[in-house]
Amino acid sequence: MAKLELFCRIATPFDKRGEFDEEAFRTWLQRFLKPKIGIYLGSGGGAEGHSLTWQELRRIYQIGVEECKGRIPVHANPPEQYSVRLTREYIFQAIETGVDMVSIYGLASRHGMRPTDLELTLYFKEVLAGVKHPICLAMNGHAMGYTPKAEVMADICNRHPQVVAFNLSHGADGYFVRFQEHLKRDIGIYVHCSGSLNKLTMGAKGVFGLEANIIPKTQRSYLDAYESKNFAKLGHLYEEIIRYTNFTSQWYPPSVRAIKMAIKLFKLPGWEGGLREPVRMPPPPEYKRFAAGLLRLGIPEIEQQARAAGLRVPK
Repeated sequence: MAKLELFCRIATPFDKRGEFDEEAFRTWLQRFLKPKIGIYLGSGGGAEGHSLTWQELRRIYQIGVEECKGRIPVHANPPEQYSVRLTREYIFQAIETGVDMVSIYGLASRHGMRPTDLELTLYFKEVLAGVKHPICLAMNGHAMGYTPKAEVMADICNRHPQVVAFNLSHGADGYFVRFQEHLKRDIGIYVHCSGSLNKLTMGAKGVFGLEANIIPKTQRSYLDAYESKNFAKLGHLYEEIIRYTNFTSQWYPPSVRAIKMAIKLFKLPGWEGGLREPVRMPPPPEYKRFAAGLLRLGIPEIEQQARAAGLRVPK
């Protein structure tokens, strides 16, 4: 059986002026090499992709390829667009930089737009026309503003051989089962960590998310425990990850505020920067509440980073 894979939609570090910090980014990438965590670059959520310029996205892909290709999977995750033309431009930009795979979402739901089944099918047909590079389709109802039917997404995957992976964010077990029932090709199905225990037993090939930005070793140990059938350790690690997710999800959107606050707290690469507008770092009282709560979670990896940053860990 193939080893389970772990992916992270990694954050983008900025400097004090709010500019993309290339030096910090190169250092940040090293965080994912040793635990063998594949990376998604430029995501609309965790990487603040919608705030990045065309030139910044290209540079992020280029650096990711330079530092990591051949060592861990390097995938582009360009932010969702509202038209076929724009989506194709972002796909080909990523392909030109040499990334291993490009992940694409469905149509952006601007002004309440919800595509019909036919519109979504035609959208992907036109977007993927002539694309020969490996593609991952991402179903994220929270980000897209709507949840396409499982059978529609399975049919789209069946129609396009360049689609070799499918990312299911926040989907219930029933969605996963329906998708598999209608899938006629062998593609990798990857799931968000929350709820992953059930889906791994049903055939998911790995886990993705944002958590590994801050707790990469914990997430890697979780999958290792699953593969070694160490169920006691597996349950304990899964509880730690869910406790972390429950806590950080208070700081929406997609916990990117929590990621940047943790980076600042532990003085990780790019800590002197912050979030890019329109998202802002919370005011000092809120940051203080976050820091205190994070250190009270009792997660060993968080406590180790806190001590390395010279912080006192509560007993």
